Order: sequence, then C-alpha cells, then structure tokens
Amino acid sequence: MWSNLQTLKRSRLIHLLFAITFFTSGIIVNIIQCIFYLTIRPINKRIYRKINWYLCATLYAQLVFMGDWWSGSEILMYIDKDDYEKYWGKEHAYCVMNHTYEIDWLIGWMCCDRIRLLGNPKAYAKKVIQYMPVLGWAWKFSEFVFLERSFDKDKEVINRQITELADHPDPIWLLLFPEGTRFTIEKHRASEEFAREKNLPELKYHLQPRTRGFIASLPSMKGKVPAVYDILLAFKEDARDKPTM
Repeated sequence: MWSNLQTLKRSRLIHLLFAITFFTSGIIVNIIQCIFYLTIRPINKRIYRKINWYLCATLYAQLVFMGDWWSGSEILMYIDKDDYEKYWGKEHAYCVMNHTYEIDWLIGWMCCDRIRLLGNPKAYAKKVIQYMPVLGWAWKFSEFVFLERSFDKDKEVINRQITELADHPDPIWLLLFPEGTRFTIEKHRASEEFAREKNLPELKYHLQPRTRGFIASLPSMKGKVPAVYDILLAFKEDARDKPTM
C-alpha cells in the first residue's frame, strides 16, 4: 500500500492533473474575485472581504494539501500556551519572519490553515507580482501590500494599505521578511561586510534586516493591530529531503 502511494505521488500524470486543477480553479476564483471587487466591494467592503476569505482559502488550500499530503511534512509550532489559546489566530498581527528557504510562504500557509486563518494571510510583495495570473491576481484582490522598492513611493502605499487592512472584520496576519531577500551564502557574505562597515552585529544565520519598511508600518498599525509576532522558521538540518520546491 505504502509503495503504491509513493508511486502515485511520483506520477507525472498526477503532477499534471494537480497543475491543471490549480490553474483552472485559480482562474475561476480570479474571475469571481474580479466580479465581486467591481460590484460588491464599492457597496459593502465588509461582505466582500468575508466572501474573499473563502475564495482565497479555496485557492491556498490546494497548495497546503501538497505540503501536507504530497511531501508528508510535519509542522511543529512552539508558542507560549496562554498566547496560543487567547491570541494566536484571534487578532490582527504583524508577522516578522526569517527568509531562509524556498518554501517559507508555503509553511506559513500551512500554519495559518491549522489555526483557521488560511483565507486572510497578507504580505508585502513586489509590485510586478500583482500582474501574474492566479496567485498574483488573487493577492491584488486581497489587498496585499505591493511595493516598488522606492521608499518615497512605498511609504505612502504602506500607510494607505495597512490602514485599510486594519479594518478587516476577521483577523489578518501581515507578513514581513525584514531581510528583504532570501538567505544565500553569497548574500550572507555581503551582509557581514555591510555589518562590519556600519559597525553592526554580524548575524550568523540571517541577513542584516532592512528596517525602513517595518518602521514605516508602525504608525498606521497603532491602536489597530495589537500584536507583532516574531517568528523563526527552521527545518531539521539532518532531514533526508531539503526544503526546496
């Protein structure tokens, strides 16, 4: 039975069916989002956001399924028990997380799924991503914060978008990778060099954080977003399979 299951998971036909299902259903979700964005949102933003929660969860759940079923990954979350029971997934939160692996975003969604927050994770993203079908379009209709990497322009976008997001009827998580880019050996060397030049602490496992985006976000969050979550994601170094796509 186990052998048959593993053969099924490796089947190119199964992979193709997964891909077709995801992109077909994704385009359908995008079309529905677009219709509701143009018709319901101008009249009642609260109802639009409630509906969009389920549309996004429908889309993200397919990728969470791949992480859970196909890869067979085990997620262990370490958090203070009182915080978990009283607050985790029950409040607006600003999430600061390391950016070490190719699948940080997927693990984040898998965690959100476990606390019934899968339809409402938000993030900072490059502006060009909003033009990509399926995920990019879904994020655009879900009010993600799209940035141009120009601080003067981005500061205004951050202020406007966070003010909007803080009015969500259900809890949201807004994700920031303060390192700005994914960790690699080359980038880490450059980060250490920068730290020595600026007389900053040299970080062993992370790149030097870019602080301006975080600082620019704080005024808009005041009184509306009660929590900042400091999240560290790590895979077992001796795991048989590496955390890659």
